[in-house]
Amino acid sequence: MQSLIHKTDIVRYFIVLFLFLAACSKSSTDPAPGMAVPLDEEDVLETVDNLFPFQANQTFEALYVAARRGSNLDWYFHFHQDGTLDVLFTTDMHQDFSFSGTYTYNNDQITIQMPAGPTMPFPAGLNETSLVIMPQFGLVAAFATSEMVAICIGHGLNTQAPPRAQANYGCPVINVQAASSEENAIELVHRAVPTEFPVLGSIFRQQDTHVQGSANPLIRRGYGIYRQSGNNFYATFSIAKDFAEFARGQLPFDLGNVSAPFDDYNIISGSFGNNGQQLIVDQLSPEDGPCTLR
Repeated sequence: MQSLIHKTDIVRYFIVLFLFLAACSKSSTDPAPGMAVPLDEEDVLETVDNLFPFQANQTFEALYVAARRGSNLDWYFHFHQDGTLDVLFTTDMHQDFSFSGTYTYNNDQITIQMPAGPTMPFPAGLNETSLVIMPQFGLVAAFATSEMVAICIGHGLNTQAPPRAQANYGCPVINVQAASSEENAIELVHRAVPTEFPVLGSIFRQQDTHVQGSANPLIRRGYGIYRQSGNNFYATFSIAKDFAEFARGQLPFDLGNVSAPFDDYNIISGSFGNNGQQLIVDQLSPEDGPCTLR
């Protein structure tokens, strides 16, 4: 099984303007007798908060995918530590463009500015200030202005990198029920953005559920971010859903019913082994063996 990543998938999986297809639920996510109980989502978030406390009003290195009012394009805002940012987008003709701007983060507000110009993506210029910011995983996980909602899909806060960009791990098959099984793939530092540069701090998961008697598996995909502390890692695929709940009533437009991509675990934890050649995911039956780099 291979993880299939497309640039236009990012907005579809993060900022959902329609309901996800109904998913088949596992009969149980409880571990087998004698197996260790993995951290639940609240425990993972608490651990992350303790390891990576959030500090507001500082410049940062992070990438966001954004839905903008009145636009069907995929917008990306790449913030840099020096107070500059790049705005990237893909046109309907599949052309990629990048423009430069600046930002400030003061008094608990992010202000984005770009110059005016007939060849700029915003001919009248851009000057927007955040209405709401959601801190999570020790960074600005999501924010909204009067014209857009932006969700973090990568960051530069991890001090250790995976063995390579697009580090793709295949996980052992999980027997879900007597008549079904599940395959998982985890990818770190994907390139699913315009110009296809490696997105630091990003994570992608693909879950294929095979049901006996069905010719095709049920495929779910989700994009998220991860933080690393030594050999341990923590990841979330739930930022869009969490932000919709966190910022209820403060968003510039209705996002519809925002769902998390997976019906089992959308916040996970685990560890690296064998110099990054192996990935152990606490929530994906690690007793069956590690996910291995391929």
